[in-house]
Amino acid sequence: MSGDLAKADASTTPAKDMAGTGRRGAPWRSFGMALLFLLSPAAFAAPGDPGNRPPDLPDIIAPLLPAVVSISVLKQPASPGGHVAQGAEAMARPVREFGSGFIIDPAGHVVTNRHVVAGAYKVTVTLIDATPLDATVLATSERPDLALLKIEAGRELGFVRFGDSDAIRTGETVVAIGNPLDLSDTVTVGVVSAVNRDVNKTMIDDFIQTDAAINHGNSGGPLFNLRGEVIGVNWALVSPPSVGASIGLGLAIPANDAAFVIDQMRRFGRWQVGWVGVRVQQLTPPLAAALGLGGTEGGIVTSVWPGGPAARAGVQEGDVILQFGPRPSRDVRALLRAISRTAPGSSATVRLWRAGQVRSFDIAVASWPAEVPFDPAGPPAGVDRGPRMHASDLGLRFAVRDPAAVAAGPPTMAGKGVLVTAVAANSVAADAGIAAGDVILRVGDQPVTTPDEVRARLDGLRGAGRREALLLVRSGDRPQWVVVPIEHP
Repeated sequence: MSGDLAKADASTTPAKDMAGTGRRGAPWRSFGMALLFLLSPAAFAAPGDPGNRPPDLPDIIAPLLPAVVSISVLKQPASPGGHVAQGAEAMARPVREFGSGFIIDPAGHVVTNRHVVAGAYKVTVTLIDATPLDATVLATSERPDLALLKIEAGRELGFVRFGDSDAIRTGETVVAIGNPLDLSDTVTVGVVSAVNRDVNKTMIDDFIQTDAAINHGNSGGPLFNLRGEVIGVNWALVSPPSVGASIGLGLAIPANDAAFVIDQMRRFGRWQVGWVGVRVQQLTPPLAAALGLGGTEGGIVTSVWPGGPAARAGVQEGDVILQFGPRPSRDVRALLRAISRTAPGSSATVRLWRAGQVRSFDIAVASWPAEVPFDPAGPPAGVDRGPRMHASDLGLRFAVRDPAAVAAGPPTMAGKGVLVTAVAANSVAADAGIAAGDVILRVGDQPVTTPDEVRARLDGLRGAGRREALLLVRSGDRPQWVVVPIEHP
């Protein structure tokens, strides 16, 4: 497939300017934001009785919106030498990125992509009513690219359910909802362009392809059918390097794959992957003909792990595994998914082709062993921030602003503020997205011009029993109010 395969994160932007242009690593490409006018297909009226007309799209979409969330993360870039500051070390300016997600139960479990939260030290989920909530990453999976988050809203939340992605058909109408380019609650409509799409990213690729517009920031959001069921988790877009935005080639993780992995995460804290110790290859028509087979279903065994479950059951190189478990495998990727989904400690019936005959026997399925170089969960999604920095100054270092910088600033900032010279990597100030180079203009309702004034204002709030400080902070030329918790000894 030509073009770039780019995970559909929103534009990566420094915390100081959510609307600006930030850095992006491979396979990301920089791009300009364009306004695209999209025509959504009208609902088709059934012939005859008007009562047979299906619901209009707005009626389908409206009850889904409260369950779709925007996700904002703060990530700390490494130094040129690869070091990431920890504890009380001064950290680099954080990078803010955006993605999407959806709530799957009233208790606040949220599904998104792993790459949305990977490397983040702070994850914020924003509901449809603009309520921001801190999110905890409960579990992640690298293959497929999924993460399970938890938010505490203090109330039951609207949620959506997974549908049966095996039942979808090419040409079926689908709806994508998400947070592209940090434009929350964006709805796009299209069709299923293809199913079981293999883009050679993992050994179990099974993507749904859609022409519903998926852009950077749609990652982790839901792809719905017209029954309001989640039939896919939006994952990536395919576009030429010169475009970097949707050209009608979007990819989603099928709901059946996602639902299985998410259920494992909720029950066990991770995906417990089944393993039998075989390597398999996709059959081609010439291979099938040479083996006396009439089709290319399943996979041919290329190696068997010594002493593994398959070896103990008698599987040999050259065997063609036609079926693992209750259903035939249409290709090698379906076979591998069937193996990985089988619970460790259980057994599965295997049908294979050997020497012109079909044979059946049971294989005991094991857990994926540590010595085998693959872990579907991947490395930890978070970043090691070192020991927590507890300080009366919120983990900030200050300095009086340089008179020349004050004179060069905008008139509204003349003579105001205290310069932030450093932020401890693991501190409440870092959590709030404050960075070196920012200027603190006010603490509460009081303007500040010296570091001692900032400290005195914070001590006053602490002495009054306050649990948080309201700071007016300027990042670049943009002032904004920031709430920072006050730690008490």
